[in-house]
Amino acid sequence: MPKVAVARRYSAALFALAAEAGAGEQTVSQLDAFVAALDRDPELSQFYESPVIDRARKEQMLQTALAGASELVRNFIVLLVRKRRESIVRLVAHQMHELLDAHEGRARAMIETPSPLPPAELAALARRLSAVYHRSIEPQVKVEPELLGGIVVQVGDRYIDASVSGKLEGLRRHLLASADTWPAASSNGHAGDSR
Repeated sequence: MPKVAVARRYSAALFALAAEAGAGEQTVSQLDAFVAALDRDPELSQFYESPVIDRARKEQMLQTALAGASELVRNFIVLLVRKRRESIVRLVAHQMHELLDAHEGRARAMIETPSPLPPAELAALARRLSAVYHRSIEPQVKVEPELLGGIVVQVGDRYIDASVSGKLEGLRRHLLASADTWPAASSNGHAGDSR
């Protein structure tokens, strides 16, 4: 089974328990902190993900290191170790954000523009997207100068490319696809005489 699908099962179970305890935000935050610690410290990451380190020793060290986390998060991370699923922790952390957003009736919109949007325009765009998607949209803006103009918006798996560079790329693909149907040019640069 692909890693994403395996992670999805673990995420769904963890989120169900967190939501039942009213600790969705806390669980997501603590899991994020654990993943951030792994990303900051290559030695810690190597220790956590190593398949050769004794599992009991690893569990004991994690229980101590995670003493400040909730019992749910501690037990979940230890469960991943017991099941030899350490490598999915980052996927689970990402999926937990999606589950929390869905639970809270919100979604994140990845917005790319060639230059920063003024706050009023960004707020108006978020309101329009919220009306379209029937949920509260939280915009996350990334400046991409190569877009030349326009905007690219992604909400979940929906992708809208209204950028100048996107339109130019679409035109390029269209021209290349239809190039073989153009009449051949003669040596003087004009289309061949069909007579």
